[in-house]
Amino acid sequence: MSLRIWMMMCLLGLLWSGTFLITEVLLETFAPFTIVFHRVGLAALAMLALLWLKGKKLPRDIRSWVGFIVMGFLNNALPFSAIVFGQQYITGGLASILNSTTAFIAVIISGIFLADEKLTPARFVGVTLGVSGVVLAMGIETLSGLSLTSIGQFCILLSSTSYVFASIWGKLKLRHHDTEVTATAMLMTSTGWMFAITLITEGNPFTLMSGAMLGSFLVYAVLCTSLAYILYFALLKEAGAGNTMLVTIIIPPFSLLLDAFVLGQWVRTHEMLGFGVIAIGLLILSNKIRLPIRRDGKQAP
Repeated sequence: MSLRIWMMMCLLGLLWSGTFLITEVLLETFAPFTIVFHRVGLAALAMLALLWLKGKKLPRDIRSWVGFIVMGFLNNALPFSAIVFGQQYITGGLASILNSTTAFIAVIISGIFLADEKLTPARFVGVTLGVSGVVLAMGIETLSGLSLTSIGQFCILLSSTSYVFASIWGKLKLRHHDTEVTATAMLMTSTGWMFAITLITEGNPFTLMSGAMLGSFLVYAVLCTSLAYILYFALLKEAGAGNTMLVTIIIPPFSLLLDAFVLGQWVRTHEMLGFGVIAIGLLILSNKIRLPIRRDGKQAP
């Protein structure tokens, strides 16, 4: 990959890692669903402004909007809410490590629902390592009993699962739409979802906030969400899905460093070991580490 692609990947990793830090800061003042509502709402406004500047228009047919409504729930409302809710009980660093399991869950679920995404021997090895890394990062004691910490960790895994189903839905139902149009419509519908969810569970999400809090929300929405989506789709187009998957390895180190220097939180040994195993599994899935196994499952000569 070119230096430009690596720089784009590092920038995307930094932006997405920033969401975990900002979430921890905002949770000191705001309820979880209120945070997500402001994130997707402000991001939707930013994307609408971008579409207007580019002269692009949103579709008007009902079928497209039904697809966007489902996508808004699966790719934004549910996973964002699960992550923010889960981060009430775990650090942003651990959340970013568990969030990197999306690729492994994608391999398993895609193998079930998509005929062209079969589980090959190499993918099986990568997934096995990924699952082992998750268990190691979570800690055996977490899996042996239910606690607030374990609830937080399982919320992150729920978000990863939701992202996978969103990816499958987008591939089946929305692939004929322009990516920026899809991102904008998705954020608009997820704003509707979050307004309803927040109103029912936490009350009116509109509240007075300080300049610092407003600035945090703007960074959260415009940079870490809108700009991140633009970078993500650009990487998919230029580098391909396999290379773009490597961003999930870049995010945790950035997140851990931000937590350490800004909040004074340090990752535990078993969490770092777990991330190391997950990273190897991701490198196998993205074909950066090639196993001596042929596609037919036999040992390569």
